[in-house]
Amino acid sequence: MNKISFKTILIILVLLIIGIYYYPTPQRDFFELYPYDDSFSQSLKEFQSRSTTEIVVDGVKWNYYAGGTGDQTILFLHGMGGSYDLWWQQVLEFEKDYRVITYSLPEEINTLENSSKGIIAILAQEKIGTFTAVGTSMGGYITQYLANTIPERLDRVVFGNTFPPNNIIKQDNLQKEKIIPRLPEILLVKFADKTLKEEIVPAAKNSELLEAFLPSIPFSKKQFMNRYAVVIDVFATNTIKTKHIPKLILESDNDPLVQEELRVAIKDLYSDAQTYTFHNAGHFPYINEAKEYNTVLRNFLEQSSEIRSVDNSTN
Repeated sequence: MNKISFKTILIILVLLIIGIYYYPTPQRDFFELYPYDDSFSQSLKEFQSRSTTEIVVDGVKWNYYAGGTGDQTILFLHGMGGSYDLWWQQVLEFEKDYRVITYSLPEEINTLENSSKGIIAILAQEKIGTFTAVGTSMGGYITQYLANTIPERLDRVVFGNTFPPNNIIKQDNLQKEKIIPRLPEILLVKFADKTLKEEIVPAAKNSELLEAFLPSIPFSKKQFMNRYAVVIDVFATNTIKTKHIPKLILESDNDPLVQEELRVAIKDLYSDAQTYTFHNAGHFPYINEAKEYNTVLRNFLEQSSEIRSVDNSTN
């Protein structure tokens, strides 16, 4: 047998490295990860069977779900690792009384401005005027941007498990910003799985539903990096412009992804907001504590707004 040359070995190693680097992340199936045929899995299966709508904005394809009935509209905005179906338990609850819209942020979007452009285009296609925005994490950050740029269109806003404009997140992740673009996608998935098992799931009382659902969400490195860019896209706030909008801040007292300093900062910034704190619910209470989350949200939506009434009477 001929000896394998060093050059051949080197070529093989390079090809292996390239193969690992560009190896696509396998899509995981919630219904394989979640071992129960219960109301959670049945309702998710039914929701995911519904058709979504595609719209192209500045050459980028957006997919969204629109349904429900009612004179008022709720727009649900997902977090950094989410997609439109993250909100299935809220959509099923509120579509009986409201029009509901939930979208997946395209992986090409990397600014708050372009996030807003797509959202406004969706609302225009659905002929929506004013609406309530319910955002979580990155979605809560985008909701703040909308409140500051199109305040006249917001009926109410919910800032869930999120943070105000800040430089803290960027400063805390300077080293990761340099390293992550060089890592293969599959390695990022491994790191995400580690965070899920060691931090996110334990904070959510070891929710099996959450543990199965989060890994089933489509993921790519491009999506991860661009959504991170949205999270650190700082904008100027004007609380005078937003004072007429009823606000609700939702937080968890053990959120592993939003540090306490930022939870305090958002309450200081929006001092006129109501606040509801979930106990030991983690970063995703709308999934693992959906019943409580929906009750709190409905109570907020059905409150009369003296501020809004006064504003309307002066127009």
